Amino acid sequence: MERHGFFNDRLPGILLALAAAGAALLRILGLGYMPPDDVMRHSAFAVTNRAWDGILVGRAEALFDQSPGWHALLRLVHGLTGADAGALAVLSIVLGFLLVVGAGLAWVRRPEAWVATLAAFFALDGALAQRVTLGRPLLVSASLAILLLGSLRTPGLRPWLSLRSLGWMAAGTLATWIHGSWYLFLLIPGCLVLAGRWREALRLAPLFLAGCALGALLTGHPWHFLAGEVAHVVSALGKGEPSVVMELQPGRGGQSLALAVIAVLVAWRGGADRRDAVLILGGVAWILGFLWIWRFYLDWAFPALALSVAWRLEGFLERLRPPRWGRPAMALLAAAALVAAVGWNRRDRWSVDGAIYGLPPSRRDLLPEPGGVLYANSMFVFYATFHLNPEGAWRYAPGYEPALLEPADRRLYFEAQRLGPGALAPWAERMTPRDRMVILGPPQAPPPLP
Repeated sequence: MERHGFFNDRLPGILLALAAAGAALLRILGLGYMPPDDVMRHSAFAVTNRAWDGILVGRAEALFDQSPGWHALLRLVHGLTGADAGALAVLSIVLGFLLVVGAGLAWVRRPEAWVATLAAFFALDGALAQRVTLGRPLLVSASLAILLLGSLRTPGLRPWLSLRSLGWMAAGTLATWIHGSWYLFLLIPGCLVLAGRWREALRLAPLFLAGCALGALLTGHPWHFLAGEVAHVVSALGKGEPSVVMELQPGRGGQSLALAVIAVLVAWRGGADRRDAVLILGGVAWILGFLWIWRFYLDWAFPALALSVAWRLEGFLERLRPPRWGRPAMALLAAAALVAAVGWNRRDRWSVDGAIYGLPPSRRDLLPEPGGVLYANSMFVFYATFHLNPEGAWRYAPGYEPALLEPADRRLYFEAQRLGPGALAPWAERMTPRDRMVILGPPQAPPPLP
């Protein structure tokens, strides 16, 4: 029987885990970290009243708000506090990371098991640590995935009005309204079927889809929103064109993580269970991530495998009989490991400031005039310039995804990635005195453009 004491309760361990996560965040934000991508455009969109069709050049049907719930939350904070785009970006980074850490803590009896698992994963594959600090609404989806997967730890049906059933419906609503990638969550019922738990799949999938319908209703244009999300992902995957978005390309790295997971599962007897849908999802997503789209590994294999390892580590810790100070010591060691694994600035990964790719308001001479267009050979220019000038009265080509462009413009952009900025000559010929073009490249090699 476990000794009774302060650290035998879960609450102190949870508070210590969240404190470690906070310390890690202070470390990376103190280095000036600002991801050079979506966190900047989400925060800028939250402080402007302009719609996407007034911000981006592209196909009219594609220029809709894909994360209305996230922007509603950021706008609420902006309205209550007056926070600018920079402050909202920092808040997004903090909130996203804490959500992922906190979601796993809900499903372990020993918080230190979850913290130690995260520390190990982040140390073995730095891409995972960077993923959970991007400050994007995808981290809400990631935390919801962890919550739903955790609910499957004990097989069996629940009543239609049970807490788990209502949780699945609520998750569908939030996943749809906040992030939009509702269709990816169907991986979970699919892996329940693979695990032979098809009755649970038939119970939970309709509940989740009902939540998706409710989330779509919250947007005010449900059918356009749901269909638009599917059409967008089909377009983003390209029509024979290589994606310039790394997370949509086949996987890279992470082999060490896979080997570590396999070693852990083999080392502990009873680690494999054919009804373990969480472990099955981790394996399926890992394969999809390295053969097809890296995002399956980052957003689905990671949380599923992390939960699987944490549960097995938890069982190991519960079989130990440490002295009275043993559990506090293990919790502190796990917390320190998490801070070290996340805070390690290897290859200057936390010294990145995405704003360096943008034109600040002080360079008004370089910015487009009202009604103009800012053309560029990199999406980084859009992210940073929009973040620095959320009320700028011009549009961007490209924006946050080449798939939003008209087919001819999309081909031009991909040609520029393959052949160099000279391929953007048709854009240069189209420009008016109100427009500008920014080319990212070596200063010693000016682009062959008029």
